[in-house]
Amino acid sequence: MIITHDLALGGLQQVIVNILRTINRDVFEPSVLCLRSLGDYVSEIEELGIKVHLLTQKRDGVDYFAFLKVAKILRREKISVIHTHNTQPFMDGVLGAILARVKTRIHTDHARDFPDKRRYMLAEWFLSHFVSKIVAVSEHTAKNLIKYEKISPRKIAVIPNGIDGSKYAISIDKDKKRAELGITNKGPIIGIGVRLCEQKGIIYLLKAMPQMISCFPDCTLIVAGTGSLKEELQLESKNLGVSANVKFVGMRTDIPQLLKLFDVYVLPSLWEGLPMVLLEAMAADCPIVATDVGGVSTAIEAGVTGLLIRPGDSDEIFRAVYSILSDQILRNGLVGNARRVLSEKYEVKIMTTHYEELYLPSF
Repeated sequence: MIITHDLALGGLQQVIVNILRTINRDVFEPSVLCLRSLGDYVSEIEELGIKVHLLTQKRDGVDYFAFLKVAKILRREKISVIHTHNTQPFMDGVLGAILARVKTRIHTDHARDFPDKRRYMLAEWFLSHFVSKIVAVSEHTAKNLIKYEKISPRKIAVIPNGIDGSKYAISIDKDKKRAELGITNKGPIIGIGVRLCEQKGIIYLLKAMPQMISCFPDCTLIVAGTGSLKEELQLESKNLGVSANVKFVGMRTDIPQLLKLFDVYVLPSLWEGLPMVLLEAMAADCPIVATDVGGVSTAIEAGVTGLLIRPGDSDEIFRAVYSILSDQILRNGLVGNARRVLSEKYEVKIMTTHYEELYLPSF
């Protein structure tokens, strides 16, 4: 049973879907438990014949005894393995599994900005003694878990995220897609698709747009996603005088098509694990500019599979994007190398096989 907050659109949730799509169903009978809410991926998972459970919600306040409800479900469903994702599922899932006598307990940390809240780090250190393995999505994440949470290196396995590259090997009618998005400019399209929050550093991409427009007057920046900073970012684009060249298109379910439309993908994050969207851009042959934070350099080798820049530097964003848009040879080289690395290291079946090896001891 995979235990998660929810199955909303997001990188963590996409990892879960990818595992469920490719897990060996002759050996494993997977299911999912959502602790807070369901989400957009539920129908896709149920179409695979996989049950999705939602924990009974407390009417108000924090449910400090949710782990008892988790234990009841684990016993009822006769679960042999749990796989939790991030802090709350880690706590409620492992405590519930101990009570339900589930022997194999796997946890994945999808990375965050360390140091985290002290009580969370202490809780995770304590719970690390009761799991079979803690999976880090990059070497950088593993080092943070050891440094800040004092988790034993023997408990940690590094399994990079993986994706189904075939979903992004598509052709689109670019003129039709431009019209659908209301893009009237004929120039290059710069894109980003993330949660609109401080972590993603979108403000620095907006601040790079005046220089971008001075070199490519007909360019467009597409910002896909929603989040707490949406109104603030829209206001900033107006204050910078670039709103005519910036389109906020909200949450999208057509990311593969958008990536085929973009001339360059920019991820100006302030911290990261191993972002799924970078793997998606690699699969879609979309050249990448990304900040050198967290596990980004695990997938993006500077000047080989993408261009890496310092976080919080709008001038560097401009220079890197300009390099790709003005140099077709550079662009082609980055795309070709990224496609090769993706197939060698980040295909979904590689990831799932590593997880299956962790699940198997209980069988």
